[in-house]
Amino acid sequence: MSSDDGDGGGGAMGAVRTVVPDFVRKRFALKFLIVLLVMGLAIGAVGLVGTQQFVDHTRDQVESEYRGLATQESNLVEQWLESNRLSTRLASGDPAYRGSDGAAMSQTLRSRQSSQMPSDVSAMHLIQGGTGATTFVASQNVAPGSEVDGTVRDWVTERSFTETNQVQVSSVYQTPNGVPVVGFASLVNGTTERVLLVEVSTSDIAGNLQGTDRAEGGFTAVVNGSGAVLIDERASDPDMDADATLTTYGDQNTIDAALSLSENPSDVAPSQTNDQVMSEEYAVGYGPVLVPGNTEDWAVLVHAPTDVLFGDVQQVQQLGLFATAGAVLVMLVIGAALGYNTSSSIDRLKGKAQEMEEGNLDVDIESGRIDSIGQLYGGFASMRDSLREQIDEAERARKEAEVSRAEAMELSNYLQDRAEEYSEIMQACARGDLTQRMEPEGENEAMDQIAEDFNEMLTELEMTTGQLKTFASEVEESGESVQQSAETVRDASEQVADSIQRISDDAYDQKERLQNISEEMDGVAAQLEDFAADNPNVDFGDSLDSIREVAGMIEQAADLAEDTMSESENVAGAAEEQAAELNEVSSRAEELTRYAQYLGDGLGNFETEEEHEFVFQTGAGSPGPGGPDADEPAEE
Repeated sequence: MSSDDGDGGGGAMGAVRTVVPDFVRKRFALKFLIVLLVMGLAIGAVGLVGTQQFVDHTRDQVESEYRGLATQESNLVEQWLESNRLSTRLASGDPAYRGSDGAAMSQTLRSRQSSQMPSDVSAMHLIQGGTGATTFVASQNVAPGSEVDGTVRDWVTERSFTETNQVQVSSVYQTPNGVPVVGFASLVNGTTERVLLVEVSTSDIAGNLQGTDRAEGGFTAVVNGSGAVLIDERASDPDMDADATLTTYGDQNTIDAALSLSENPSDVAPSQTNDQVMSEEYAVGYGPVLVPGNTEDWAVLVHAPTDVLFGDVQQVQQLGLFATAGAVLVMLVIGAALGYNTSSSIDRLKGKAQEMEEGNLDVDIESGRIDSIGQLYGGFASMRDSLREQIDEAERARKEAEVSRAEAMELSNYLQDRAEEYSEIMQACARGDLTQRMEPEGENEAMDQIAEDFNEMLTELEMTTGQLKTFASEVEESGESVQQSAETVRDASEQVADSIQRISDDAYDQKERLQNISEEMDGVAAQLEDFAADNPNVDFGDSLDSIREVAGMIEQAADLAEDTMSESENVAGAAEEQAAELNEVSSRAEELTRYAQYLGDGLGNFETEEEHEFVFQTGAGSPGPGGPDADEPAEE
């Protein structure tokens, strides 16, 4: 069982909470009662299942024992039949039974029965068959010469004795003196038509059956396939008036089931109801009996009243049910007492918790229990004391907070006044009056620090503004000077470019003239060479050499003129580029001058006590950063 306020809402408990109604979840006693009932049902179910399993196991054991009893009874009957068959076969080998003196052979039969045959042999007869009527040759209680046909022993005439060692077995029949017997007939050795008939009483074998010993009111019966009761155990008890020998058994289905067994030697029908068999519900164990020499097999049926046979099983079942009910009852009683006690303690604690919730922290929270409930009481008592202390501390803190609030209000008013005053000063500074200053009063360290920092800032700003004014004036003057210098240099560069261009043009003309003279000199030399070739007597060797030398010098002069022209063009291009750059410098200087004028106009709106010299100049010998006097303070 889990509380509804436990940690973790997932898993199985989460699923349970989704199906359990809220009115159940809110009541511990109801939840505990439901859990008790579930536990009781679980214990009851386990007890019932365990009891039923034990009952089934015990019933299976009883049925197994009864199955074994049916097998024992079947084996007992088969041994009895086999023993009598063997005795009959041995007795039929006596040579005295081949004689013709009936009286002597009857005496031999009586003598053999008393000394050599089993005690349950009722009578012995010699029967002669043949073409005529079948008659008794010798007998213990029938006159020799009497016919067999029409008597209870005429079954012998219906059997065929084709083998010497063959023994024919009859069903149970009742002799004239009222004794139920089973007849065993065997062909006398050395004959073909004389048969020894041994009648064995069923009373002894009925007394050896154990159905009555196994269960009070039970009995064992041996029946044939036609349903006739051949042997009834109750016939051996003179005190019982329930002998059903040679009557019809009332349950043919059980007989058929017994005779149909092939693999299992026996079986049990645990619950039968048939007034022709027993007047109450009964169980019957059954098994087949193989009867060699008979036309049909027999079946052994072992009966017992169900309440007697399974009395121990029923007693165990009742004890199991009583024990289960007792365990459930004890669990419910103890659980109910424990649940009531726990629920009462929890309800009392709940009421005290409600009083605490309503504000009564003087409620008495005590319990004599030392379990988890008692510890819970102790926890609530500790929580009450802790709440009381926290409330006291909260009250003290509230009073202290009220004092602090008053102080804070006073401080807030002071800060508001100072803030308004400082705001007015800042607004005046924003309008351009940098001569304003805040006066520290020593009331609030933070406000005084603000005033000092603001005053220091204004001082720096005032000095910077003065320096910027000086800087703007100097920039304006320097810009105008640079612009004038740039324009002068630009004019000179343009003049140089024009002169060099004229030089370049003259060099080009001179180069063309020199090239023409050189070509004419080369033509004259060629003509002189042709003339000398035509007039071998004329020698122009030195003249030609001089002409060629002069032509070479003229060609070198032409090349020099061409180089001069190229250099002049380069110089003219450089002069033009310099003039263009000077135009750019002049334009920038003009723009700088214009910006310096704007800056000076803007700074003129600020009111300062005095102007300051600009100290951030650059260049060699300047007192600003990078100059030799960089570390000296600026002069005001």
